[in-house]
Amino acid sequence: MNASEFEEKLSPLTDNTGFEIVDIKVAGHGGKVLLQIFIDKNDGNVTLSDCETWTDKIGSYIDMNGLISGGYVLEVSSPGVDRIIKKEKDFIRFKGCEVKITLKKPMDGSRVYYGKIENMENSEVSFSGGLKFRMEDLQEVRLNPDYNQLLKNKAR
Repeated sequence: MNASEFEEKLSPLTDNTGFEIVDIKVAGHGGKVLLQIFIDKNDGNVTLSDCETWTDKIGSYIDMNGLISGGYVLEVSSPGVDRIIKKEKDFIRFKGCEVKITLKKPMDGSRVYYGKIENMENSEVSFSGGLKFRMEDLQEVRLNPDYNQLLKNKAR
């Protein structure tokens, strides 16, 4: 099963819980499946306790429904301050935020761009500086936080 199929099967678990699955990665790990699931909370930061709770819920669901045959390693974590932006609702939610944009193929000699999310319309995302890309051309978009400001805020 690939990441999209897992996301389709597991996303209903978070309905009406205040949590959402942000991203899923699937890989091999010592003959087992490594399933990494990144969750976010609608009203705050994801805690270690949240990750423990969701690890139990997701692991039980996988086992009860036979989604993985054989052994697997399940990791549930927060998406971090540089979280991935991949769904239309994420582009809308993080409008105005600085992001790092990685394209599947180079445009004007580069695959990596930086800018602020300005708009999302008809599967096309507009960024500051006149950048505009179709969703299918994006390999990855991540928040690009100001780490100096984060550290200053943490020190307070």
